[in-house]
Amino acid sequence: MMPLPDNDTGPAVLHFPRRNILPAGEASDYLGIRPRHLRAMRLLRCGPKTITINRETLYTEEDLRSFRQGLLNMVGVTENGGFYRELKPGERTTATTGDPLVVLLSRHIIRRKATLVGLWGMMALGIGIDLILF
Repeated sequence: MMPLPDNDTGPAVLHFPRRNILPAGEASDYLGIRPRHLRAMRLLRCGPKTITINRETLYTEEDLRSFRQGLLNMVGVTENGGFYRELKPGERTTATTGDPLVVLLSRHIIRRKATLVGLWGMMALGIGIDLILF
């Protein structure tokens, strides 16, 4: 990571060589899920790695690709040459809803993590009440 030359009077911009950085909206399009699912995964800390610059959450294309491949590997699916494949530059998908398999897998991860956080929270609340009363 290195700053661009100082001959520009605009805001400071960081340049990441050979790394594509995507904002949250484009990252959700890349994964084929809704932006709110990506936001929920980020809040539950079960989604792809993030980079925060000036309070804006960004994702690297490499992290998104590895996260998507990890989701597909959970159910034993590969996208090499089959129905699941990477889009070529400039190619668009015809479906606006995204990838149904990745949507289902992301919902599963969100539900599992939210249940786990809820159960731990209830246990902590119960222990706290127990300590106060007894």
